[in-house]
Amino acid sequence: MRVAKFDVALSRGQPMCNFRQRVWYAVLVGMALHPLSAAEPEDPDPAYYHTGELAGSLRSLDPLPLFDADPQQLWNRLFAAVAIRQSNLPSKRGGTAMPRVEGGDTIEFLAWPGTTYWDEPATVAPLEGLLDQFLDQHGEQLSTDPLRRVMLQRDLWAAFDFLIGQNIVRRGDLQVRQRRTQLCRRLALVMQALALPAETLAKLPDNYALAVQSGRFSPTHEFDPRRDYLPPRILSDAEEWQELDFYQPKLSEDIERRFVFLHTYAFRGRSYFRVFYRFPEGRRQLEDYLQQVDAVGIDWRASGQHGSMTLKSDAPQIPAGTEVALLQFLIALDPNLKPVPTSLVESVRVIVHKGVDGKRDPTTNTGLGMNVAKYTLKRRLAFDGMKFGGLHREPDDLPVYRLLFESENAGDWGPRGRFFELAAECRSCHAGNGQSGVHSIPSLVNSGGIHSGAQLGVVHTLAAGTPSPHPARTVKWKTADETYRRLIEFLE
Repeated sequence: MRVAKFDVALSRGQPMCNFRQRVWYAVLVGMALHPLSAAEPEDPDPAYYHTGELAGSLRSLDPLPLFDADPQQLWNRLFAAVAIRQSNLPSKRGGTAMPRVEGGDTIEFLAWPGTTYWDEPATVAPLEGLLDQFLDQHGEQLSTDPLRRVMLQRDLWAAFDFLIGQNIVRRGDLQVRQRRTQLCRRLALVMQALALPAETLAKLPDNYALAVQSGRFSPTHEFDPRRDYLPPRILSDAEEWQELDFYQPKLSEDIERRFVFLHTYAFRGRSYFRVFYRFPEGRRQLEDYLQQVDAVGIDWRASGQHGSMTLKSDAPQIPAGTEVALLQFLIALDPNLKPVPTSLVESVRVIVHKGVDGKRDPTTNTGLGMNVAKYTLKRRLAFDGMKFGGLHREPDDLPVYRLLFESENAGDWGPRGRFFELAAECRSCHAGNGQSGVHSIPSLVNSGGIHSGAQLGVVHTLAAGTPSPHPARTVKWKTADETYRRLIEFLE
Protein backbone atom coordinates (compact mmCIF):
# COMPACT_ATOMS: atom_id res chain seq x y z
CA MET A 1 0.00 0.00 0.00
CA ARG A 2 2.82 2.41 0.84
CA VAL A 3 4.46 1.81 -2.49
CA ALA A 4 1.23 2.73 -4.27
CA LYS A 5 0.94 6.02 -2.30
CA PHE A 6 4.54 6.90 -3.04
CA ASP A 7 3.93 6.24 -6.74
CA VAL A 8 1.02 8.67 -6.71
CA ALA A 9 3.10 11.29 -4.91
CA LEU A 10 5.87 11.02 -7.46
CA SER A 11 3.47 11.19 -10.39
CA ARG A 12 2.13 14.47 -9.04
CA GLY A 13 5.62 15.84 -8.49
CA GLN A 14 5.14 15.87 -4.71
CA PRO A 15 8.22 15.28 -2.54
CA MET A 16 8.57 12.26 -0.27
CA CYS A 17 7.66 12.93 3.33
CA ASN A 18 11.13 12.11 4.69
CA PHE A 19 14.40 10.31 4.02
CA ARG A 20 13.26 7.08 5.70
CA GLN A 21 10.27 6.82 3.38
CA ARG A 22 12.51 7.37 0.36
CA VAL A 23 14.82 4.56 1.51
CA TRP A 24 11.96 2.14 2.07
CA TYR A 25 10.50 3.04 -1.31
CA ALA A 26 13.79 2.22 -3.01
CA VAL A 27 14.05 -1.07 -1.17
CA LEU A 28 10.50 -2.18 -1.94
CA VAL A 29 10.66 -1.20 -5.59
CA GLY A 30 14.04 -2.89 -5.90
CA MET A 31 12.59 -6.10 -4.47
CA ALA A 32 9.70 -5.94 -6.89
CA LEU A 33 11.96 -5.45 -9.88
CA HIS A 34 14.71 -7.83 -8.78
CA PRO A 35 13.24 -10.56 -6.57
CA LEU A 36 15.80 -12.40 -4.49
CA SER A 37 16.89 -15.75 -5.93
CA ALA A 38 18.03 -17.00 -2.54
CA ALA A 39 17.36 -16.19 1.07
CA GLU A 40 20.91 -17.11 2.05
CA PRO A 41 24.00 -17.10 -0.17
CA GLU A 42 26.04 -20.24 -0.43
CA ASP A 43 29.66 -19.99 0.69
CA PRO A 44 32.10 -21.14 -1.99
CA ASP A 45 33.85 -24.40 -1.20
CA PRO A 46 37.32 -23.46 0.13
CA ALA A 47 38.79 -26.71 -1.19
CA TYR A 48 38.53 -25.44 -4.79
CA TYR A 49 39.93 -22.64 -6.89
CA HIS A 50 37.15 -20.32 -8.02
CA THR A 51 39.00 -17.92 -10.31
CA GLY A 52 41.75 -18.07 -12.87
CA GLU A 53 42.86 -20.96 -15.04
CA LEU A 54 42.60 -23.41 -12.15
CA ALA A 55 38.97 -22.53 -11.42
CA GLY A 56 37.00 -25.67 -10.67
CA SER A 57 40.07 -27.69 -9.64
CA LEU A 58 41.06 -28.71 -6.13
CA ARG A 59 43.78 -26.88 -4.28
CA SER A 60 45.61 -30.04 -3.20
CA LEU A 61 45.66 -33.84 -3.27
CA ASP A 62 44.95 -33.98 0.46
CA PRO A 63 41.79 -35.79 1.60
CA LEU A 64 38.80 -33.52 2.14
CA PRO A 65 37.15 -33.21 5.59
CA LEU A 66 33.80 -34.47 4.31
CA PHE A 67 32.83 -37.68 6.11
CA ASP A 68 34.63 -36.50 9.26
CA ALA A 69 36.17 -33.23 10.43
CA ASP A 70 39.59 -34.91 10.45
CA PRO A 71 40.84 -35.12 6.84
CA GLN A 72 42.96 -38.14 7.76
CA GLN A 73 40.03 -40.17 9.07
CA LEU A 74 39.80 -43.51 7.23
CA TRP A 75 36.60 -42.74 5.31
CA ASN A 76 38.03 -39.44 4.05
CA ARG A 77 41.22 -41.14 2.89
CA LEU A 78 39.26 -43.94 1.22
CA PHE A 79 37.02 -41.44 -0.56
CA ALA A 80 40.05 -39.46 -1.72
CA ALA A 81 41.57 -42.63 -3.19
CA VAL A 82 38.58 -43.11 -5.51
CA ALA A 83 37.53 -39.50 -6.05
CA ILE A 84 40.66 -37.34 -6.41
CA ARG A 85 43.05 -37.48 -9.34
CA GLN A 86 45.80 -35.39 -10.89
CA SER A 87 45.74 -34.17 -14.47
CA ASN A 88 48.06 -32.18 -16.68
CA LEU A 89 45.82 -30.53 -19.25
CA PRO A 90 45.63 -27.04 -20.70
CA SER A 91 42.60 -24.90 -19.92
CA LYS A 92 42.10 -23.86 -23.52
CA ARG A 93 42.77 -25.35 -26.91
CA GLY A 94 46.36 -24.67 -27.86
CA GLY A 95 47.25 -23.64 -24.32
CA THR A 96 50.06 -24.97 -22.20
CA ALA A 97 49.60 -27.96 -19.94
CA MET A 98 48.96 -27.15 -16.31
CA PRO A 99 49.10 -29.47 -13.28
CA ARG A 100 45.67 -29.85 -11.71
CA VAL A 101 43.91 -31.81 -9.02
CA GLU A 102 40.45 -32.90 -10.12
CA GLY A 103 37.40 -34.60 -8.62
CA GLY A 104 36.57 -34.52 -4.95
CA ASP A 105 33.02 -33.59 -3.97
CA THR A 106 31.41 -34.54 -7.29
CA ILE A 107 28.90 -37.19 -8.35
CA GLU A 108 30.83 -38.59 -11.32
CA PHE A 109 33.57 -41.19 -11.07
CA LEU A 110 36.59 -39.96 -13.02
CA ALA A 111 37.15 -42.95 -15.30
CA TRP A 112 36.99 -43.27 -19.07
CA PRO A 113 36.73 -46.55 -20.99
CA GLY A 114 40.25 -46.34 -22.39
CA THR A 115 41.98 -45.29 -19.18
CA THR A 116 44.83 -47.28 -17.61
CA TYR A 117 44.99 -45.15 -14.46
CA TRP A 118 42.89 -47.52 -12.38
CA ASP A 119 45.09 -50.47 -13.40
CA GLU A 120 48.41 -48.96 -12.39
CA PRO A 121 50.07 -50.38 -9.25
CA ALA A 122 50.65 -46.82 -8.00
CA THR A 123 46.87 -46.36 -7.97
CA VAL A 124 45.81 -49.84 -6.89
CA ALA A 125 48.21 -50.42 -3.99
CA PRO A 126 47.11 -47.46 -1.79
CA LEU A 127 43.45 -48.23 -2.45
CA GLU A 128 43.94 -51.90 -1.55
CA GLY A 129 45.69 -50.88 1.65
CA LEU A 130 42.83 -48.63 2.70
CA LEU A 131 40.21 -51.30 1.92
CA ASP A 132 42.17 -53.87 3.93
CA GLN A 133 42.41 -51.44 6.83
CA PHE A 134 38.67 -50.86 6.62
CA LEU A 135 37.92 -54.58 6.71
CA ASP A 136 40.46 -55.39 9.44
CA GLN A 137 39.37 -52.55 11.71
CA HIS A 138 35.62 -52.75 10.95
CA GLY A 139 35.71 -49.28 9.48
CA GLU A 140 31.93 -49.27 9.06
CA GLN A 141 31.71 -48.61 12.79
CA LEU A 142 33.29 -45.18 12.40
CA SER A 143 29.88 -43.72 11.54
CA THR A 144 26.29 -44.75 12.11
CA ASP A 145 24.95 -41.86 10.02
CA PRO A 146 22.84 -43.45 7.24
CA LEU A 147 23.55 -40.59 4.85
CA ARG A 148 27.32 -40.92 5.14
CA ARG A 149 27.14 -44.68 4.80
CA VAL A 150 25.07 -44.68 1.61
CA MET A 151 27.23 -41.99 0.06
CA LEU A 152 30.49 -43.84 0.70
CA GLN A 153 28.92 -47.08 -0.52
CA ARG A 154 27.78 -45.21 -3.64
CA ASP A 155 31.30 -43.99 -4.37
CA LEU A 156 32.84 -47.44 -3.96
CA TRP A 157 30.09 -49.02 -6.08
CA ALA A 158 31.01 -46.70 -8.96
CA ALA A 159 34.63 -47.85 -8.75
CA PHE A 160 33.55 -51.50 -8.58
CA ASP A 161 31.29 -51.25 -11.62
CA PHE A 162 33.98 -49.58 -13.67
CA LEU A 163 36.70 -52.07 -12.75
CA ILE A 164 34.55 -55.17 -13.17
CA GLY A 165 33.24 -53.73 -16.43
CA GLN A 166 36.81 -53.51 -17.70
CA ASN A 167 37.22 -57.19 -16.87
CA ILE A 168 33.95 -58.11 -18.59
CA VAL A 169 35.19 -56.63 -21.86
CA ARG A 170 38.63 -58.17 -21.18
CA ARG A 171 40.67 -54.99 -21.27
CA GLY A 172 44.30 -55.52 -20.34
CA ASP A 173 46.41 -58.64 -19.97
CA LEU A 174 45.82 -61.47 -17.51
CA GLN A 175 47.90 -59.87 -14.75
CA VAL A 176 45.93 -56.63 -14.97
CA ARG A 177 42.60 -58.45 -14.90
CA GLN A 178 43.65 -60.48 -11.87
CA ARG A 179 44.67 -57.30 -10.07
CA ARG A 180 41.25 -55.81 -10.82
CA THR A 181 39.54 -58.95 -9.54
CA GLN A 182 41.30 -58.75 -6.18
CA LEU A 183 40.48 -55.07 -5.87
CA CYS A 184 36.83 -55.70 -6.73
CA ARG A 185 36.58 -58.41 -4.07
CA ARG A 186 37.71 -55.93 -1.42
CA LEU A 187 35.35 -53.26 -2.72
CA ALA A 188 32.42 -55.70 -2.59
CA LEU A 189 33.13 -56.62 1.03
CA VAL A 190 33.37 -53.00 2.13
CA MET A 191 30.18 -52.11 0.27
CA GLN A 192 28.37 -54.89 2.11
CA ALA A 193 29.80 -53.75 5.45
CA LEU A 194 28.37 -50.28 4.84
CA ALA A 195 24.95 -51.57 3.77
CA LEU A 196 21.79 -50.55 5.64
CA PRO A 197 18.43 -52.35 5.86
CA ALA A 198 15.66 -51.28 3.50
CA GLU A 199 13.59 -49.79 6.32
CA THR A 200 16.48 -47.45 7.19
CA LEU A 201 17.00 -46.51 3.56
CA ALA A 202 13.30 -45.65 3.32
CA LYS A 203 13.85 -42.96 5.97
CA LEU A 204 16.56 -41.11 4.11
CA PRO A 205 15.63 -37.44 3.67
CA ASP A 206 13.66 -36.01 0.78
CA ASN A 207 16.44 -33.60 -0.02
CA TYR A 208 14.65 -32.02 -2.99
CA ALA A 209 11.86 -30.86 -0.70
CA LEU A 210 14.46 -29.60 1.77
CA ALA A 211 16.20 -27.68 -1.03
CA VAL A 212 12.93 -25.98 -1.99
CA GLN A 213 12.11 -25.17 1.63
CA SER A 214 15.58 -23.74 2.31
CA GLY A 215 14.86 -20.54 0.38
CA ARG A 216 18.24 -20.82 -1.32
CA PHE A 217 16.73 -21.27 -4.80
CA SER A 218 14.42 -19.10 -6.84
CA PRO A 219 10.92 -20.55 -7.42
CA THR A 220 10.61 -18.65 -10.73
CA HIS A 221 13.00 -18.14 -13.61
CA GLU A 222 11.73 -15.12 -15.59
CA PHE A 223 13.97 -16.53 -18.38
CA ASP A 224 16.99 -15.17 -16.50
CA PRO A 225 19.88 -17.68 -16.63
CA ARG A 226 21.55 -15.99 -13.66
CA ARG A 227 18.77 -17.07 -11.34
CA ASP A 228 19.35 -20.28 -9.41
CA TYR A 229 15.94 -21.52 -10.48
CA LEU A 230 14.90 -24.82 -8.94
CA PRO A 231 11.29 -25.76 -9.80
CA PRO A 232 9.50 -26.04 -6.45
CA ARG A 233 6.66 -28.43 -7.34
CA ILE A 234 8.15 -31.06 -9.64
CA LEU A 235 7.54 -33.87 -7.17
CA SER A 236 4.41 -32.49 -5.55
CA ASP A 237 2.10 -31.18 -8.29
CA ALA A 238 1.34 -33.67 -11.07
CA GLU A 239 -0.91 -31.19 -12.84
CA GLU A 240 1.81 -28.57 -13.14
CA TRP A 241 4.68 -30.99 -13.83
CA GLN A 242 3.95 -34.23 -15.70
CA GLU A 243 6.22 -37.23 -15.44
CA LEU A 244 6.81 -39.11 -18.66
CA ASP A 245 6.98 -42.81 -19.36
CA PHE A 246 7.98 -44.59 -22.54
CA TYR A 247 5.72 -46.05 -25.15
CA GLN A 248 5.57 -49.79 -24.60
CA PRO A 249 4.08 -52.20 -27.12
CA LYS A 250 1.94 -55.11 -25.94
CA LEU A 251 4.20 -58.10 -26.49
CA SER A 252 4.20 -61.47 -24.83
CA GLU A 253 7.91 -61.37 -24.00
CA ASP A 254 9.28 -59.43 -21.03
CA ILE A 255 10.90 -56.33 -22.48
CA GLU A 256 10.38 -53.97 -19.57
CA ARG A 257 14.09 -53.75 -18.70
CA ARG A 258 14.73 -52.23 -22.10
CA PHE A 259 12.86 -49.10 -21.09
CA VAL A 260 15.52 -47.24 -19.14
CA PHE A 261 17.02 -43.85 -19.84
CA LEU A 262 20.39 -43.56 -21.49
CA HIS A 263 21.55 -41.84 -18.31
CA THR A 264 20.53 -44.94 -16.34
CA TYR A 265 22.61 -47.02 -18.69
CA ALA A 266 25.56 -44.61 -18.36
CA PHE A 267 25.41 -44.88 -14.56
CA ARG A 268 25.07 -48.68 -14.83
CA GLY A 269 21.81 -48.67 -12.90
CA ARG A 270 23.28 -47.24 -9.70
CA SER A 271 20.87 -44.32 -10.10
CA TYR A 272 17.32 -44.09 -11.39
CA PHE A 273 16.08 -41.16 -13.46
CA ARG A 274 12.73 -39.45 -13.88
CA VAL A 275 11.82 -36.95 -16.62
CA PHE A 276 9.23 -34.21 -16.11
CA TYR A 277 7.68 -31.69 -18.51
CA ARG A 278 5.94 -28.43 -17.73
CA PHE A 279 3.92 -26.83 -20.52
CA PRO A 280 2.73 -23.23 -20.00
CA GLU A 281 -0.94 -24.28 -19.91
CA GLY A 282 -0.52 -27.48 -17.96
CA ARG A 283 -1.27 -31.16 -18.44
CA ARG A 284 -3.98 -30.93 -21.07
CA GLN A 285 -1.77 -28.86 -23.36
CA LEU A 286 1.05 -31.40 -23.08
CA GLU A 287 -1.19 -34.41 -23.66
CA ASP A 288 -2.81 -32.80 -26.70
CA TYR A 289 0.64 -31.97 -28.01
CA LEU A 290 1.90 -35.56 -27.65
CA GLN A 291 -1.12 -36.79 -29.59
CA GLN A 292 -0.29 -34.29 -32.33
CA VAL A 293 3.30 -35.46 -32.55
CA ASP A 294 2.19 -39.07 -32.71
CA ALA A 295 -0.34 -38.30 -35.45
CA VAL A 296 1.65 -36.02 -37.76
CA GLY A 297 5.14 -35.44 -36.35
CA ILE A 298 6.90 -38.79 -36.87
CA ASP A 299 8.55 -39.96 -40.07
CA TRP A 300 7.60 -43.59 -39.56
CA ARG A 301 9.28 -44.80 -42.74
CA ALA A 302 12.63 -43.31 -41.80
CA SER A 303 12.16 -44.53 -38.24
CA GLY A 304 11.69 -48.09 -39.43
CA GLN A 305 14.68 -47.90 -41.75
CA HIS A 306 17.02 -46.41 -39.15
CA GLY A 307 15.77 -48.38 -36.18
CA SER A 308 15.29 -45.19 -34.18
CA MET A 309 12.62 -42.54 -33.93
CA THR A 310 12.88 -39.76 -36.52
CA LEU A 311 10.91 -36.55 -36.23
CA LYS A 312 9.77 -34.72 -39.33
CA SER A 313 11.43 -31.37 -39.90
CA ASP A 314 8.01 -29.71 -39.61
CA ALA A 315 6.90 -31.69 -36.55
CA PRO A 316 4.56 -29.76 -34.24
CA GLN A 317 6.67 -27.44 -32.13
CA ILE A 318 6.57 -27.19 -28.36
CA PRO A 319 5.30 -23.86 -27.01
CA ALA A 320 7.78 -21.24 -25.86
CA GLY A 321 8.12 -21.45 -22.09
CA THR A 322 8.24 -25.25 -22.01
CA GLU A 323 10.42 -26.63 -19.22
CA VAL A 324 12.03 -30.05 -18.99
CA ALA A 325 13.64 -31.51 -15.86
CA LEU A 326 15.69 -34.69 -15.44
CA LEU A 327 16.09 -35.87 -11.85
CA GLN A 328 18.67 -38.44 -10.78
CA PHE A 329 18.04 -40.45 -7.60
CA LEU A 330 20.45 -42.63 -5.63
CA ILE A 331 20.09 -46.40 -5.42
CA ALA A 332 21.68 -48.08 -2.40
CA LEU A 333 22.45 -51.71 -1.54
CA ASP A 334 20.92 -53.45 1.47
CA PRO A 335 22.84 -56.10 3.52
CA ASN A 336 21.82 -58.76 1.00
CA LEU A 337 23.16 -56.46 -1.74
CA LYS A 338 19.70 -55.97 -3.17
CA PRO A 339 19.40 -52.57 -4.91
CA VAL A 340 17.00 -50.25 -3.09
CA PRO A 341 15.79 -46.99 -4.67
CA THR A 342 15.99 -44.03 -2.30
CA SER A 343 14.57 -40.51 -2.11
CA LEU A 344 17.99 -38.85 -2.37
CA VAL A 345 18.29 -36.63 -5.42
CA GLU A 346 21.84 -36.70 -6.77
CA SER A 347 21.38 -34.26 -9.62
CA VAL A 348 18.78 -32.06 -11.30
CA ARG A 349 19.07 -30.90 -14.91
CA VAL A 350 16.65 -28.17 -15.99
CA ILE A 351 16.04 -26.78 -19.49
CA VAL A 352 13.84 -23.72 -20.01
CA HIS A 353 12.88 -22.99 -23.62
CA LYS A 354 12.64 -19.23 -24.02
CA GLY A 355 12.37 -19.49 -27.79
CA VAL A 356 11.76 -22.42 -30.12
CA ASP A 357 12.42 -20.88 -33.53
CA GLY A 358 16.10 -21.82 -33.65
CA LYS A 359 17.26 -18.21 -33.68
CA ARG A 360 20.26 -17.13 -31.64
CA ASP A 361 19.42 -15.45 -28.36
CA PRO A 362 22.35 -13.99 -26.40
CA THR A 363 20.13 -13.48 -23.35
CA THR A 364 20.17 -17.26 -22.77
CA ASN A 365 23.19 -19.09 -21.40
CA THR A 366 23.33 -21.39 -24.43
CA GLY A 367 22.87 -18.54 -26.89
CA LEU A 368 20.27 -20.63 -28.70
CA GLY A 369 17.00 -19.76 -27.03
CA MET A 370 17.19 -22.08 -24.05
CA ASN A 371 18.59 -21.79 -20.55
CA VAL A 372 20.16 -24.80 -18.90
CA ALA A 373 21.11 -25.47 -15.29
CA LYS A 374 22.53 -28.41 -13.39
CA TYR A 375 22.33 -28.92 -9.64
CA THR A 376 24.30 -31.66 -7.91
CA LEU A 377 24.39 -33.20 -4.45
CA LYS A 378 27.41 -32.01 -2.48
CA ARG A 379 28.61 -34.03 0.48
CA ARG A 380 29.90 -30.83 2.10
CA LEU A 381 26.35 -29.48 2.27
CA ALA A 382 24.51 -32.77 2.80
CA PHE A 383 26.63 -33.70 5.82
CA ASP A 384 26.14 -30.21 7.26
CA GLY A 385 22.56 -30.83 8.33
CA MET A 386 21.41 -31.23 4.71
CA LYS A 387 22.01 -27.53 4.11
CA PHE A 388 20.10 -26.32 1.03
CA GLY A 389 19.00 -29.93 0.59
CA GLY A 390 22.62 -30.66 -0.24
CA LEU A 391 22.10 -29.25 -3.74
CA HIS A 392 24.47 -26.80 -5.42
CA ARG A 393 24.18 -25.23 -8.85
CA GLU A 394 27.18 -26.01 -11.03
CA PRO A 395 28.58 -22.82 -12.61
CA ASP A 396 27.69 -22.37 -16.28
CA ASP A 397 31.12 -21.03 -17.19
CA LEU A 398 33.53 -23.49 -15.55
CA PRO A 399 35.24 -26.14 -17.70
CA VAL A 400 33.86 -29.66 -17.35
CA TYR A 401 35.06 -33.10 -18.36
CA ARG A 402 32.67 -35.18 -20.38
CA LEU A 403 32.11 -38.57 -18.75
CA LEU A 404 28.69 -39.66 -19.94
CA PHE A 405 28.17 -41.08 -23.42
CA GLU A 406 31.85 -41.08 -24.34
CA SER A 407 33.12 -43.56 -26.92
CA GLU A 408 34.36 -46.95 -25.75
CA ASN A 409 37.94 -46.02 -26.60
CA ALA A 410 38.00 -42.59 -24.97
CA GLY A 411 41.17 -42.15 -22.92
CA ASP A 412 41.74 -40.21 -19.72
CA TRP A 413 39.87 -36.90 -19.51
CA GLY A 414 38.10 -37.60 -22.80
CA PRO A 415 38.87 -36.16 -26.23
CA ARG A 416 37.56 -32.71 -25.26
CA GLY A 417 39.58 -32.28 -22.09
CA ARG A 418 38.51 -29.12 -20.25
CA PHE A 419 37.57 -27.25 -23.40
CA PHE A 420 33.81 -27.32 -22.80
CA GLU A 421 31.92 -25.33 -20.20
CA LEU A 422 28.70 -26.69 -18.69
CA ALA A 423 26.35 -24.59 -20.83
CA ALA A 424 28.28 -25.54 -23.98
CA GLU A 425 28.23 -29.21 -23.01
CA CYS A 426 24.45 -29.13 -22.61
CA ARG A 427 24.16 -27.30 -25.92
CA SER A 428 26.24 -29.93 -27.71
CA CYS A 429 23.67 -32.64 -26.95
CA HIS A 430 20.47 -30.63 -27.09
CA ALA A 431 21.20 -28.10 -29.81
CA GLY A 432 24.50 -29.14 -31.36
CA ASN A 433 23.15 -29.54 -34.87
CA GLY A 434 21.05 -26.41 -34.82
CA GLN A 435 17.98 -28.20 -33.46
CA SER A 436 15.54 -26.30 -31.30
CA GLY A 437 12.41 -26.96 -29.29
CA VAL A 438 10.99 -30.41 -29.90
CA HIS A 439 14.05 -31.43 -31.91
CA SER A 440 16.32 -30.74 -28.95
CA ILE A 441 14.50 -32.98 -26.46
CA PRO A 442 15.50 -36.63 -26.95
CA SER A 443 13.19 -37.85 -24.16
CA LEU A 444 10.14 -36.94 -26.24
CA VAL A 445 10.56 -40.04 -28.37
CA ASN A 446 12.03 -43.36 -27.33
CA SER A 447 15.06 -43.39 -29.61
CA GLY A 448 17.08 -40.65 -27.97
CA GLY A 449 15.94 -41.15 -24.42
CA ILE A 450 16.33 -44.85 -23.73
CA HIS A 451 18.52 -47.81 -24.44
CA SER A 452 18.65 -48.68 -28.12
CA GLY A 453 16.91 -52.03 -27.68
CA ALA A 454 13.54 -50.45 -26.96
CA GLN A 455 10.55 -50.29 -29.29
CA LEU A 456 9.55 -47.15 -31.17
CA GLY A 457 6.85 -44.82 -29.96
CA VAL A 458 6.00 -41.44 -28.47
CA VAL A 459 6.10 -41.06 -24.71
CA HIS A 460 3.02 -40.55 -22.57
CA THR A 461 2.28 -38.83 -19.27
CA LEU A 462 1.70 -40.69 -16.04
CA ALA A 463 -1.71 -40.09 -14.52
CA ALA A 464 -1.75 -38.05 -11.33
CA GLY A 465 -1.21 -40.32 -8.34
CA THR A 466 0.40 -43.07 -10.40
CA PRO A 467 3.67 -44.27 -8.84
CA SER A 468 6.68 -43.77 -11.05
CA PRO A 469 7.72 -47.03 -12.74
CA HIS A 470 11.34 -45.96 -13.12
CA PRO A 471 12.73 -46.97 -9.68
CA ALA A 472 11.56 -50.60 -9.92
CA ARG A 473 12.38 -50.79 -13.62
CA THR A 474 15.94 -49.62 -12.95
CA VAL A 475 16.38 -52.23 -10.22
CA LYS A 476 15.18 -54.87 -12.66
CA TRP A 477 17.65 -53.65 -15.24
CA LYS A 478 20.53 -53.57 -12.75
CA THR A 479 19.95 -57.02 -11.29
CA ALA A 480 20.09 -58.51 -14.80
CA ASP A 481 23.28 -56.64 -15.66
CA GLU A 482 26.56 -58.56 -15.71
CA THR A 483 28.23 -56.09 -13.32
CA TYR A 484 25.65 -56.93 -10.65
CA ARG A 485 25.96 -60.68 -11.15
CA ARG A 486 29.70 -60.40 -10.66
CA LEU A 487 29.14 -58.41 -7.44
CA ILE A 488 26.95 -61.16 -6.00
CA GLU A 489 29.47 -63.83 -6.98
CA PHE A 490 32.19 -62.17 -4.90
CA LEU A 491 30.12 -62.61 -1.75
CA GLU A 492 28.72 -66.11 -2.27
